[in-house]
Amino acid sequence: MTTKRESAYDKKLAELIAQAGKLTDAQVADVLAMLETARNEIAARVATTEWQAHRLPELKAAMDQAIEAVRLRYSADQAEALTNMWASGIDVIDGPLSTAGIRVMATSVSRTALEIAQGYSADLIRGLAEDLRKQVSSEITLGIMGQKTPYEVMQAIGTDLEGPQMFGKISRRAECITRTEMGRVHGAARQARIDALMATGATDPPIRLMKKWISSDSAHPRTSHHALNGMIVPIDQNFPGNIPYPHAPGLSAAEVINCG
Repeated sequence: MTTKRESAYDKKLAELIAQAGKLTDAQVADVLAMLETARNEIAARVATTEWQAHRLPELKAAMDQAIEAVRLRYSADQAEALTNMWASGIDVIDGPLSTAGIRVMATSVSRTALEIAQGYSADLIRGLAEDLRKQVSSEITLGIMGQKTPYEVMQAIGTDLEGPQMFGKISRRAECITRTEMGRVHGAARQARIDALMATGATDPPIRLMKKWISSDSAHPRTSHHALNGMIVPIDQNFPGNIPYPHAPGLSAAEVINCG
C-alpha cells in the first residue's frame, strides 16, 4: 500500500519531470524559430539578387551573416537553457524529498559537468552552422555558374523546415542536439546531487537511496530502455546493460541520442 509520504513524493516528482519536458520543448521551439528566420532571410536574398558572378561575394557574405547570427543566438540561448536544466536536475532530487518530509542538508554540487556540457553543446552548434554555411554556399555557387536555376536553388534550400531539403535536415539535427544535450545536463545534475548526498548522508531522517528507471512518453522508445521501465536498483549499482543512469558519460551514442 502506498503511504502518504510516497504519494507526495511521486506527485512532486511527476510535476518536476513535466517541467523539465516543458523547458526542453520551449528551447526546441526557439531554435526552430531561429532557423525559420534564417531560412526566410536567405530565401529572400535568393529571390531578389541578380544572379551574376560579380554578385557572388556579396550574396555569400549575406548568407554567412544570417547563419552566424543564428549560431550566436542559438549558442547563447542553449547555454542559458542548459543552466536552467541543471537547476531542474537538482530540484528533481531535492524537491520530492522535501515534499515527502525529508530534509536535505545543504551540500555543494560541482558545476564542472555543466560547464563541460555547455562547451560541448557550443561545439555541436558551431559544427551545425558551418555545415549549413557550406551547403548554402555550394548551392549559390551552382546557381551563379548557371548549373542550377534560382528556383532549383530555392528548392534545395527548402521552402519550410518540414521537408527533406537542406533546412529540413538542419532543423532535425538542431532538435536532436537540443533534446540530447538538455537530457544530458539534467542527468548529470541529478547524478551530481545524488553523489553529494551519498558522500555526506545528508538527509533528515536518514534514508536508503534507491533509483528507479522511468521511461519517457516517446512513441518509439528504445526496446532496451523500455524494458527497464519501473526497475528499481540500489543507488550505487547500474541498471541492466551496465547503464548507471540515462545519458551517463561513456554510454554509446545509440544509448544517448534523443533519449527521453
